[in-house]
Amino acid sequence: MNIKDILARYLGKLEEKIDLEHQAHVRKVYERVFAFEEMDELPFIYADLETRASDKDWPIFAYNDEFQDPAKMLLNQLRNVFFAVQVRDYRPLNIRCNYGTVILPSIMGGSYQLTETSMPWAHHLKSRDEIRRIIDAGLPDVENGLGKRCFDTASYYMETLSCYPKLKKAVSIYHPDLQGPFDVAHLLWGQDIFLALYDDPELVHSLLSLITETYRQFMRRWKSFIPEGNDFTTHWQFYIKGGIMLRDDTAIMLSKKQYEEFVKPYDEALLEEFGGCIHFCGRGDHLISSMSASNGLYGIHSSQPELNDISLLLSSTQNNKVVLLGLAEKFLTDDIKTGIILIK
Repeated sequence: MNIKDILARYLGKLEEKIDLEHQAHVRKVYERVFAFEEMDELPFIYADLETRASDKDWPIFAYNDEFQDPAKMLLNQLRNVFFAVQVRDYRPLNIRCNYGTVILPSIMGGSYQLTETSMPWAHHLKSRDEIRRIIDAGLPDVENGLGKRCFDTASYYMETLSCYPKLKKAVSIYHPDLQGPFDVAHLLWGQDIFLALYDDPELVHSLLSLITETYRQFMRRWKSFIPEGNDFTTHWQFYIKGGIMLRDDTAIMLSKKQYEEFVKPYDEALLEEFGGCIHFCGRGDHLISSMSASNGLYGIHSSQPELNDISLLLSSTQNNKVVLLGLAEKFLTDDIKTGIILIK
């Protein structure tokens, strides 16, 4: 069976399982949580989604194959959607252009490589002179590197799903993984950026300013291309208030002072325009109070809350009316009735 026939078979199968009323209910529940209304039941998502699904008949392709073929990427992206419509937890039905963390670095002029099975790896620039050349070149075209591939793939998704009325209405396309400004700078520059915080901070700020403006231009075009707005959108397994999900994985390696100089202002420049949430991996105890007070921030996703001071994480987010996304149910305290999306 060729890929066109496989696609038609499984999209037809998924179309039959879509429950638009349930999806509308899910969105309304998230809206209430982001409004910090008291809930009888906090929304939750199941971590073992595939295990809970009764029908597991859905194709899966190796990452390198999907990287080269948008039909295979679409089917891989819809795999969890297929399981979600069976399990009926509180996750939106969504997909993305799955080109990994190297999208914005590639737009900026960085290179990357594919391995046999994993997402692309970024190659760092070789010297500070190369960083200066990127800065001197000015604002890049957002179709550079993998930029155009993202828009072409999103266009393919929309065209393909347009033949299926329920899928067209229920499945959203969320913005690609553009990381956060400092994460992108780290991917481009490599480990030497940590030394440059001390011996060449002006160069770091110049690069961060250029990355932030490039990020802004990409997102503006994305929002005009995917008419989702910035009010209420989806990202990963969540609805979010706002239109952007920033990543601050590198930021946890900085001091609070460095975070507030080199990370927070650039995050806020994007959050103030688009509104949204911040993700970080690892331990962010030293940043969480400051991060939670960021302008334009509506949610935080800590992917490893067990590495953090849970009481501090909860108090920082609750006090600032920032929703905590994806908290394991075992960490929930009895006094919290809203502002949390649980993982079970």
